[in-house]
Amino acid sequence: MLHCKTICLLLLVLMIALPVTTEAAREAAGKKDEKCLDRIRISRHDNPWQDMTASTWQEEANQNIVAVEISKGTYEVFPHLAAYRINSEMLLGKDKINKRVVINNRYFSTLEKADVTRLPAGTVKSVGKYLDTSFLLLSPKQIVRFLLDAQIITTYWHLEAELCQTGEKDGKDEYVAAFTGVHRYCTNQCKTDGLEFTVTIDRNTGNISVTGN
Repeated sequence: MLHCKTICLLLLVLMIALPVTTEAAREAAGKKDEKCLDRIRISRHDNPWQDMTASTWQEEANQNIVAVEISKGTYEVFPHLAAYRINSEMLLGKDKINKRVVINNRYFSTLEKADVTRLPAGTVKSVGKYLDTSFLLLSPKQIVRFLLDAQIITTYWHLEAELCQTGEKDGKDEYVAAFTGVHRYCTNQCKTDGLEFTVTIDRNTGNISVTGN
């Protein structure tokens, strides 16, 4: 009799647990199969601000990317951003003498970094302006990708981020790109946190903003 009760109890537990397990598996499979318009990996090895975080003052200064005229002889360029040249001009450069990263003033205003790892849902962060509102030299899509690859839109703390572009809206007045993803970091132990944000470019003004989702 006791043996029968034990078997019945085990069957009851399995019947209760099975739907939960199945639902969890379905949710995990859904995330794994999420369709991406683009997949992007951002790594600390390509960080333009490497060796420029020795002090709190330096880290605060790094938040602003001053717009200047970039000449090859004065500024160091970044090989991983070579695809974003306009008429052989680089968009981002490193002033080694003054220890600062600068943006090309032909195409951008002074920019401010947007850290999406700390951006609350619904919060809008202004980044700056793209100056050529004809968008003939760079499309809004290319500008968003540049800002991610240049790490002006910051997507990780210590190690790297993996992003999935889940949506895109290219309208008459604005371009909007939606992203989800994860970033990996290590404190006392290594962890992975989720990311979700959108980048908006106003086609009339060139204003660039990032919104936490």
